[in-house]
Amino acid sequence: MATTTATIFIGRAHQNNSGINPTHFIQFTENDRPTLILKSIDLPLEHWVMIPTVENTIDDIYLMIAIYILKMLTPSKELNNSERKSVYELLDENERIELYRQTKKIFEETKIKIVFNILDDSHLLSQVDIIKTYPNDFEVTLPSVKKEYNAWTNKVITKGI
Repeated sequence: MATTTATIFIGRAHQNNSGINPTHFIQFTENDRPTLILKSIDLPLEHWVMIPTVENTIDDIYLMIAIYILKMLTPSKELNNSERKSVYELLDENERIELYRQTKKIFEETKIKIVFNILDDSHLLSQVDIIKTYPNDFEVTLPSVKKEYNAWTNKVITKGI
């Protein structure tokens, strides 16, 4: 069963108080296969599902935003596909690299804020430095305090407490 290990809010920073006025969010799930599920906050039935590459998950998140929210890119193949093929399977390396380059350019020209809420043991923890390379406004929240029952050990695990 898939587990949500990060939520990503997309919107605009408030002009006076920082924070975010979100329009969409992405649920990043892991276990069987990593998946990005993009949902509109205003239109809850509107959603897109994309299977990211493992090595470029952050780039794929930004690409998803550029395609489905900003509508400023159109890859050669539909990434929200019923066969649930990954970005890696759908696009060759040259197209992916070019789309990632174009995506960074798009984010230089837009006023968008992205908030990454990354949970403990998420694959995205290993890619935080990639977020820092994007030119848009962003915030990253990382796990600092955790209390959770572990069914495997039959113990409560605490971190940062």
